[in-house]
Amino acid sequence: MSSDDRRRAAAGLTTIASSGARRLAAVTRIGPMALAALAALAAITLALQPARAAAPASEVSGARGAAGSPDPAVLYHNYCSVCHGDKGDGRSRATGALSTTPRDFTSEASKRELSRERIALAIAHGRPGTAMVGWKTQLSQTDIDRLAEHVYQRYVLGQGGPASTPGISGTQAHGGREADANGNPVLTPMRVDMTAGLPNGLKGDFKRGGAFYLANCATCHGARGDGAGPRAYFINPKPRNFIEDDSRARFNRVALFAAISEGRLGSEMPAWSKVSSPQQIADVAEYVFQTFVQGRPAAQAAAARR
Repeated sequence: MSSDDRRRAAAGLTTIASSGARRLAAVTRIGPMALAALAALAAITLALQPARAAAPASEVSGARGAAGSPDPAVLYHNYCSVCHGDKGDGRSRATGALSTTPRDFTSEASKRELSRERIALAIAHGRPGTAMVGWKTQLSQTDIDRLAEHVYQRYVLGQGGPASTPGISGTQAHGGREADANGNPVLTPMRVDMTAGLPNGLKGDFKRGGAFYLANCATCHGARGDGAGPRAYFINPKPRNFIEDDSRARFNRVALFAAISEGRLGSEMPAWSKVSSPQQIADVAEYVFQTFVQGRPAAQAAAARR
């Protein structure tokens, strides 16, 4: 639109706004000065609408999108980077703990095989036979589409600026033993989303999870979740201490579910998905989360009595 067209449009909008404002004044008895201000404000607001609608997405991106959706880089950090890595190359510290290797989005195979649509489907529904769970119960379709676009542009095509988001430690997004570099716990600089639910719409049963934990987990992790179970002395690396600050900063329900399901290679931690149902894993993840990670007093007291 040319500058003359914009001036004519603004003049027309002012006329329309003034007419509407006069009708409002007749009902509410607004004074002349208030009427003029109201007309000018309405004209400016209406004139700006087409320009805002035509603004490119890059002008309205930020910590949250125009509709309040999280930035896709933050979504990637929270839901993807713990397995796929900060650079999208599948080389996170969690890789060794997974039964299947995470997708390397930067590979030539990914460039040939992946499209936005295929990535979006994988985010929504997961990938059977792998550690990739579906996120459709946690993310809106808009967020899934924006995340898929981010992965495709940044990692598959190699466009869109630096791979990592400043201030975000992607490999520690959901926690896990991968953050224990050289045996020294690395504190997470940014707490993960502790409100995130279990994957695939699962709901954990606290009571059933407690029974499972005492029967199968307490011998290593301890009845109090402190990693001091009766077998812990003989195990190296040592079992996870769920009640230390580092664990409480990194283990949400998602991280617990993944760790219990996949286990950890090179340790005594088995992949419980081989012998347990997703519901059983969800139950024990819920129990560990409430009792040890969140450290609810009532749950801790109950665990101590057992």
